[in-house]
Amino acid sequence: MARITVAEAQAWAEQTKLTIASLDTELLAHIEEEVLRRVGVSYDTTGWTTDSNTPKIVRTAISKLYVAFLYDRQYSEDIVEGSAWSDRLRENAEMLIAGLVDGTIEIPGEGGEAGTPSFYPTDTSSSQCPTTADPSLGPAAFSMGMTF
Repeated sequence: MARITVAEAQAWAEQTKLTIASLDTELLAHIEEEVLRRVGVSYDTTGWTTDSNTPKIVRTAISKLYVAFLYDRQYSEDIVEGSAWSDRLRENAEMLIAGLVDGTIEIPGEGGEAGTPSFYPTDTSSSQCPTTADPSLGPAAFSMGMTF
């Protein structure tokens, strides 16, 4: 079962150049697999099996990539260097996927594995004792509320 609908794909296609009557399931399966594998680093994607249970932001990324590849394939003989519109769709989809993976874009209601970054000074497990080679290690010597 596809994770996007024809309407979601058609929303990103130029209406006068590409009308999507049905989804190319073989092409779509490859794109969905790639997107879910990449997003799966930060989120549990096993439950995302249809268009009704896949988060909208993920469906948007899949739709944009699908239309970009479909458009390039459709006009591959007419355009030597590629299409500016498909390049734009692909870049935006890649930005969405990267944001989901690195945690800068969150999926509401989904518990991302990446979560909130935890590092020093919030997480003191990485703090080290000052050494002669690097005396800056260790607890903070001053803070914003201190008067000198």
